[in-house]
Amino acid sequence: MAQEDEFAPRPETSFGADGVPEGQRPVNEFLDVTSQPMFGWASLETGSKGLLTRLVTVYSVLFFTVCYPIAGATFTQDGYLLQKITAANVGDLFVALMILLRIFSGWSYVGSRLNSNVIEYEETGWYDGDFETKSPSEKLRDELLYEEKVEPVVDRLKLFTISAAGLWVASCIGYNVALSAKPLFNEYDPAMLERLRADDKLADVAAQQSGGKPTYCDNRYYRAVANGGQGCN
Repeated sequence: MAQEDEFAPRPETSFGADGVPEGQRPVNEFLDVTSQPMFGWASLETGSKGLLTRLVTVYSVLFFTVCYPIAGATFTQDGYLLQKITAANVGDLFVALMILLRIFSGWSYVGSRLNSNVIEYEETGWYDGDFETKSPSEKLRDELLYEEKVEPVVDRLKLFTISAAGLWVASCIGYNVALSAKPLFNEYDPAMLERLRADDKLADVAAQQSGGKPTYCDNRYYRAVANGGQGCN
């Protein structure tokens, strides 16, 4: 019987609140949010396992196609693998956190609409807003819908969002620790260039870092300025 309910067609509109535009009725907003991209990831049918699977998939795809290549363009010298991984992880987790916040805000909004005693709506725009008080039957229906279909999802999203935020903060700390252990040598920093003029020892370090090649060889922008990187091969 539960499987039949799961695959049964959902109604497209609700009854009641006849004075409110269909798209702004709380039950219809619930039906709408479950059909939107990504918002269905956290539904009861999907569960925590389904949500986690989708987030891990997004994380993995972004890590290898976007975040790690960007980190690799920043840390171009050898020996910075840990820094590249931690930098890519910071960016990737931030995207995952933003996705969770967006989904959480949508479900929380629907939950607040279902729990409210009145329905606020706009007939044609923000300047002609109005509200309609729910009837006892509408209020009871919305409360039951919230308790059965929305509240568990909101609680799940809250847990996932807090966990993702904690992981992101931890990843930021890990990145700073990795970068402090082996700082990125920025030979293009104006302050660094001034120090190179007066500090022979630091100038020797810069020469060693460049491996005897012009220092612009490790920077795509400066290679382009230098006519494609003359002297880098």
